[in-house]
Formats: sequence, C-alpha cells, structure tokens
Amino acid sequence: MSDIMLSMSMQATNLSKEQQVHDFLAQGETEKGKQFLVAMITERARQRKFNEADKLHKLLMDCFPMALPEIIRTAEIIENEKTATIGKSQLAVWSSLLKVIDLHEFIALYHCMEHRRFAQGEMIVKQGSQNSDLYFIHSGRVELFFKEKGAKIPLKTMGAGEILGAGTFFEASVWTINALSMGTEVSALKVEAIQQLQKDFPGIDSKLNDFCARFTVSSASFGITGRERRMYARSRISGVVKMILFDKEGKDSGVAAKGDLFDISAGGVSFFLRISKKNNARLLLGRAVGLTIASVPGSRFNIGGVVKAVRSQPIVGNEYAVSVQFDRELAQKELKNLILTARENTEHP
Repeated sequence: MSDIMLSMSMQATNLSKEQQVHDFLAQGETEKGKQFLVAMITERARQRKFNEADKLHKLLMDCFPMALPEIIRTAEIIENEKTATIGKSQLAVWSSLLKVIDLHEFIALYHCMEHRRFAQGEMIVKQGSQNSDLYFIHSGRVELFFKEKGAKIPLKTMGAGEILGAGTFFEASVWTINALSMGTEVSALKVEAIQQLQKDFPGIDSKLNDFCARFTVSSASFGITGRERRMYARSRISGVVKMILFDKEGKDSGVAAKGDLFDISAGGVSFFLRISKKNNARLLLGRAVGLTIASVPGSRFNIGGVVKAVRSQPIVGNEYAVSVQFDRELAQKELKNLILTARENTEHP
C-alpha cells in the first residue's frame, strides 16, 4: 500500500465510511474523498472482507460516477482477490458448472455462500426439515437415504461437483430424505442470496436450476428399494377446498384462499392454488391451516393440517400444487365418503 493510501486508511474513525466520504466532500476535498475510498476498498479486498469491499465500491460509484479509472481498477482488485481465494482445485471440481455459468457468475456465487465441513456420520439435513439451502459438495461424499417404519432405506451417494437440495431450494417443500456426511466439505447457498445475485446476474437462478436437474433423486431411485415411500394410498378427487391460515397461536389469521382439489389420502390432501408471487408461495411452507373440503355442492368437511410442499406448475402461470398433511389420520369411512361423493359429482354434475 502506498504512503498516501496508508495515510488515508489511518484517517478512519468511528464514523461510518460513508459519513467520512461525505465529510471530505462537504469540506471541498473531493480528491481526498475519492482516494480515501480507493484505499479502503483495496485494503478490505486484500483482507478478504469482500462484503465491505463491495459496499465501499458501490459507494465509490455513487459518490464519484465519473471516476471511471478508479471504479474499474478497484473492481478488478476485488475480483482478483476473490478469484485467488477459490483456487485451481475448486475450479476443477466445478468445471461442469462453469460450462453453464461464466467465471464472473461463479465467483459471485462462491463468495455469497457459507462454507462448512461436516464430519463422518454428521447429519447435514434431516428428513422432514424445512431447510431450503442448496448444498454444493466440494469434497468427500454424502449418503442420501430415507427412513420407513424405523428402517434405513439407502438411495444414492453423491460426491464432489454435485449439488443437493434443489427440490427444496427452487420449490417450497420439506426434505423427504436424509443427507448424511461421509466426511465432506460443502457450501450452502440461501434463497435470499440467489435473489440478490439475480439483480447483478439476470438468469443465474434458471441456469443453476437447469444444472441441478441432473442431480435430482428421481422416482426410479426410490424404485430400487421396491418400496412405496408414501405411507397412504392417494386417490384423485375433484371439488373445491378453502384454506385458512392460522397464526402462531393457532387462531384464524384472516387470510384465506380457494383452490381446486387434486388428490387425497388418509394422511393429507393436495390441491391447486393461484399465488401471485413465488416468495408468497414459500411463506406457506410449514404454516398451520384449516381446510374446508367441498367435494360436492352443499357438502362440507373441515379438518386442520400443516403445509408440507408448495410446487409451481410450469404449464400454468402463477399456479402452485399445495400439499397439506392432516392433523389426524382420516378414518376409512370418512375418506371413502369424500372420494365417492366427488366421483358422483363428476359423473352426474
């Protein structure tokens, strides 16, 4: 660091960097203010405090929009330091991903994730949890399995360069499987982080979604076990369902919506619902609800439950498939009556 940069850096006080810059400007010391920011950006980048460096760089652009040489130079300093922290080995691990997104997108993605090491036998995510993070496996292996009546049913093992959690990251759903570390290093990407990245790199979420599709645990994987993962048989059902959201105290929140029934079992029901924004759809996950199922005009069946999944329907815009687990198991007579009356209504509208 040059003498002038060092001296500028030493001027830092308890005031925010933004206030210090404004003080320079108020005193008519424009050049000092600009050099102060350049020094601080360089210092923070080399200290690998990238969040601070990025914020200061934005401040430089806002306060000195015509200082293009300084803006470009400090941007290059930040990016070079970010690239240096990744290393050639990590770039090699993610060579397939780098065919889908460019290096600038990868660097931004890498530095907005939380990097963690999981020991052998440590659970990364448990079945039934509402963890919406996306996990990038840098090294080691991860075993995927689910439990059925206390028995462990293995599915597959994932390794370096693979990603897990796409089903809960791009859609709102609880985890239907377990992810167990066999000694691994992963990076976790949060939904809020990809939303921020999308502002600077439009389309990065869809690129990532397409890439993750190759690692999705398909129904064929479950078929290997020769078992049916669903505890209850499902039947198609038509009609209308009214859903009321409950607050934390279990009381009617005043928010309600109507949807079209799709299928039902003794343990739960699914239906189609129109939701204007994807973020609103995700907010439904884990919420306690009250349902009024009307399989024929004039009939009403009330029951409570918890939203377990909210998945978008790509063919119809703003439509989501909502899955609700009932608070109690339906008696066979209750279930049979709901299905029969729905079929009668379909056959004799």
